Amino acid sequence: MGAMTGSQGAESGTGESSPSVGVGRLEVICGPMFAGKTTRLIDRLLEAKSAGLTVQAVKPAIDDRYHPTNLTTHDGRSLKAMVIREPSELGGCVTEVVGLDEAHFFEHGLHESIMALLVRGKRVILAGLDRTSMNEPFGEMGLLLIEADEVVKVTGVCAVCGAEAVHTVRLFDSTEPIVVGGVGMFENRCRVHLHHVGKNQEGK
Repeated sequence: MGAMTGSQGAESGTGESSPSVGVGRLEVICGPMFAGKTTRLIDRLLEAKSAGLTVQAVKPAIDDRYHPTNLTTHDGRSLKAMVIREPSELGGCVTEVVGLDEAHFFEHGLHESIMALLVRGKRVILAGLDRTSMNEPFGEMGLLLIEADEVVKVTGVCAVCGAEAVHTVRLFDSTEPIVVGGVGMFENRCRVHLHHVGKNQEGK
């Protein structure tokens, strides 16, 4: 994707122009687990880098499933990333493009930090779940979706019937808002089979 064109700085009272500040852009890639969100994020970051833009990949420290410091897809693709524990650390990004994976893991403060990056003229790309396994909006992702200049809604495959799926369900008893896991712990479901009891859930 090409570089964005910054707006011209407003003239000051002295007749001098203030420094030009670019217009920020927010892109959100969302959908269920195992649907290729991280792959699309990596693709966009590499495209921006190829276009000559400076790029920073970012991931939450809590997500160390495949690699502690790289964005890593379920099929093994990876990209070196900055690891953060709090959304406020995004303020340290100085690149033109910032890509945050697993954005839903930050329950508080993410919206404020992303908006601050946009004010600074950054192109921000987020990838994450838009809803919890209890079918509720995930953290502040809903707020960011309505702020987005572009939303890419991806779908998975229903584990019961193979149809298109937008829901992810847990295969274990838990009401914790954040659980880091993968295959064997979560499954994607279509609307028809959202409440279907699978063999891993029988007797619960």
